[in-house]
Amino acid sequence: MEKKFYIKTYGCQMNELDGQQMGRLLKGSGYVPTMDPEDAEVILINTCSIREKASHKVYSDVGRFRALKLKKPEVVLGVTGCQAQAEGPYLQKRFPYLDLVIGPDHTAKIPEMVGKALLQKSSQAALQFEKPENYRFLNLLPEEEENQTKAFVTIMKGCDNFCSFCIVPMVRGREVCRDPEEILLEVQALAEHGVLEVTLLGQNVNSYGVGRHAEDSPKKRSQTPIMSFASLLSCISRESKIERIRFTTSHPKDLSEELVQEFECNPKLAKHFHLPVQSGSDPVLERMYRGYTRAEYMKKVVALRKACPDMALSTDIIVGFPGETEEDFARTMDLLSEVGYDFIYSFSYSPRPKTTAALYFEDDIADGLKQERLQRVQELQERLTWEKHRSLVGRVLDVLVDGPSKIGGTLSGRSSQFHVVHFEGGVEDLGKILPVKITQAGPNSLIGEKNG
Repeated sequence: MEKKFYIKTYGCQMNELDGQQMGRLLKGSGYVPTMDPEDAEVILINTCSIREKASHKVYSDVGRFRALKLKKPEVVLGVTGCQAQAEGPYLQKRFPYLDLVIGPDHTAKIPEMVGKALLQKSSQAALQFEKPENYRFLNLLPEEEENQTKAFVTIMKGCDNFCSFCIVPMVRGREVCRDPEEILLEVQALAEHGVLEVTLLGQNVNSYGVGRHAEDSPKKRSQTPIMSFASLLSCISRESKIERIRFTTSHPKDLSEELVQEFECNPKLAKHFHLPVQSGSDPVLERMYRGYTRAEYMKKVVALRKACPDMALSTDIIVGFPGETEEDFARTMDLLSEVGYDFIYSFSYSPRPKTTAALYFEDDIADGLKQERLQRVQELQERLTWEKHRSLVGRVLDVLVDGPSKIGGTLSGRSSQFHVVHFEGGVEDLGKILPVKITQAGPNSLIGEKNG
């Protein structure tokens, strides 16, 4: 009888990749995936803790699976990821029927810990951070049936910035960079597997090559060259058959001139840059410990657009940060208009455990005012996105075809600028990068037709 597993993932692309890797590890141990948790012998909730709302969803999920555990006590129920790291002992106490609580540094141990939980009939936890020299980057390739044209590749983990609002250093640890040769080999293997586009992942990819490296031995450590992020991009472009390269996430203070210049000379780089600003107000940026001013941020925006005039820009915005005045908020609104982002991710501030803001700043903005400001930000960005989309009508964009379209055509894909594009096409177009002429603009996507 087949053993089945069910994984539910919340959060960022790094979490998404972690979830994929957990699934591949479990497949290697004889399990098969299922979409129905009722059929599973192993249930993993792969969590995010960057926002308070994501945490509450996890509590709800774990509580919901209690009835299943009562009915099938042999089921292994686990919480993995960032919230497991942040709240492991609390989760075990609140939900004593949990079998596994595993932080992001220990994803590779999933099959081993599932086995221990089954054998010992007791809760298992792995929450300590690995030393850099012991950290293992997983590089399990997609299986043939996954038939991927896009893939994520981790190039580093952790963050050394300690922004006052951000929990990432507490749940992902300090920065550890992956060996560049290892990264290149994985990208080359993915290209041979049929992948056309890779997204390089890290909490702050711009600092790649600066921090500690995960090494196999002291001997190798002395021989491993320190490669900048821009050099890594150039190397991947030159030495692999991959057709399109993306990356996320970047910290503005670490955006180098070398990386900006890479957009001038590297045709494989996607024409999209996600550059989180968080606020348009210098006093708020200072309290956030962001390490740059609005003027410094704008200087980098100008440089990026000069290097790549067709570049689409996106960002993150937090409203209602402690002490944010109406004038501070107005500066953020003004920044949105000045930059003219293609799209944004916007949130109202929520205190995260152990962060400087939660420990030392009063959360003094009323929830109602936070929601009002968030709505104003989103309404402004909707208008700006509409303008961007309308300006693209008549243009020809290179679209990587993902699969069936839900609206406006038979197929859908992403342009180099990360716009969703729908168009009429056939099964032979799947998994290709095609020129598509934009004929209509919508609020959230574009409609076009194949160009030649």
